[in-house]
Amino acid sequence: MDKKAYYELLESKLPTYKEFKRIPVHDNGEALIPIGGEFEGKIHILEDYKKYTGNQIFVRSNVLKMLIQAQKAIKEINQDYNLEILCGYRHPEIQEKTHNEIKQFLIDREPQLEGDDLTEAAHRFSAAPDVAGHPTGGAVDLRIIGSDGAPIDMGPAFVPDKDVHVFSLFVERPVWNNRQLLRNCMVKAGFAPFDGEWWHFSYGDREWANYYGKAEAIYQQIRFQL
Repeated sequence: MDKKAYYELLESKLPTYKEFKRIPVHDNGEALIPIGGEFEGKIHILEDYKKYTGNQIFVRSNVLKMLIQAQKAIKEINQDYNLEILCGYRHPEIQEKTHNEIKQFLIDREPQLEGDDLTEAAHRFSAAPDVAGHPTGGAVDLRIIGSDGAPIDMGPAFVPDKDVHVFSLFVERPVWNNRQLLRNCMVKAGFAPFDGEWWHFSYGDREWANYYGKAEAIYQQIRFQL
């Protein structure tokens, strides 16, 4: 199978915007809290987020417990490794901006895309704002770092590139193995993986509900700001 056909097969298995839209949400009222010292991994504060959450990363309280378990799991495999959280809660305004930027990027490459087709295509790289997991506090983006604090090689990241898919056959074998290591630790802790982006995992949102066949999501989006 050639590269194009392979990626078409992988993407045909990814959940769609329309599928997420059909999932009801009943928020369980769980608190949004900052990741503190109880998490023994690392956090990396993104500059654009400081306007909303300062020098902290916020997640739902149960998500933090699960991250602690995932950090323990990675340490059991390699004492030199840590999880580094790059994104947790994302204000809806940031999600809207990112999604619109991806739309424009796609339009520049494929001018024929429009309407629902454009939203669906952009959702593949940045979730449509009305169903996105990060604004619920249930989704996290993360990577593995080594003892020197530098990320281990996991290939392309945070770009609209086909090779960011967890199961890409067109990355080096060490990259493949590192992605599977992260995925296994996160799934073991109870997160749902998004296999279209090796760094993205969630709990409680529509993506989690879709992955585990839940009747509804338990985290609604929040417009939170310090």
